[in-house]
Amino acid sequence: MDTKSPRLGAVAAAVTGARHLRIARNGQDAAAAWHRERAGAIVVCDGCSAGASSEVGARLAARLVIAGIVARLEAGKRAGDSTLWSSMRAEVGDQVGAIVERMAGDRVAALHEHFLFTIVAAAWRGDEVAVWALGDGAYALGDHARTLGPFHDNQPPYLAYDLLGTHHAPHFVVADAGCGSVVVATDGVAELGLEGYAQAAALDRFLAHPDALRRQLALHARNDERVDWDARRIVRRPALLQDDGAVAVLRWA
Repeated sequence: MDTKSPRLGAVAAAVTGARHLRIARNGQDAAAAWHRERAGAIVVCDGCSAGASSEVGARLAARLVIAGIVARLEAGKRAGDSTLWSSMRAEVGDQVGAIVERMAGDRVAALHEHFLFTIVAAAWRGDEVAVWALGDGAYALGDHARTLGPFHDNQPPYLAYDLLGTHHAPHFVVADAGCGSVVVATDGVAELGLEGYAQAAALDRFLAHPDALRRQLALHARNDERVDWDARRIVRRPALLQDDGAVAVLRWA
């Protein structure tokens, strides 16, 4: 057995950032992943911090988006087929809209309180990989990373705006699958850079141990404290990950 062969598969994780930990607020990021022998998909969603319960929409959206992508890949759609993504977007929008219609109170208020979330998703099938995003965040195709945003007035486009009559163009990129891997992340992680998540050694570690990715994120969200015995004081360093963070990785070669 060749123990040096790269580990293949997909994994996703999300953690609450240091700012929300300090005020005992739920983390508003979510992530999901799916992998088979010849196809895979990953997604991260970031709930708007202004929403009272944006984590609800983000977590729901991560599951709905991944399900929509998987259904289309399994039906034979290419990852780079724009109709895969446009139909997934419409389907998830309809699903969110159906939930909002069943909620008591004002429809617009419900959308703003629960369903403002960004999406950065990727899919691989055969010889191509695609990244689709609505809002800010980051992704890496192999070791080539790109940051999305920030947007004017810190107001990224959200899928929920489709239900309010405003349809924003997504970011959409198709690449040759020779890159071997794709990583997607929310903007909190993007601020740190994807280098620590997209390198081959990091991917090996994340795919070898199911909880390794979450642990790395959690470590970045933790304040560091140590005792300086010589100076007789406690040295405190703020957490690297102040915002919530979500990352999903997919490697096929």
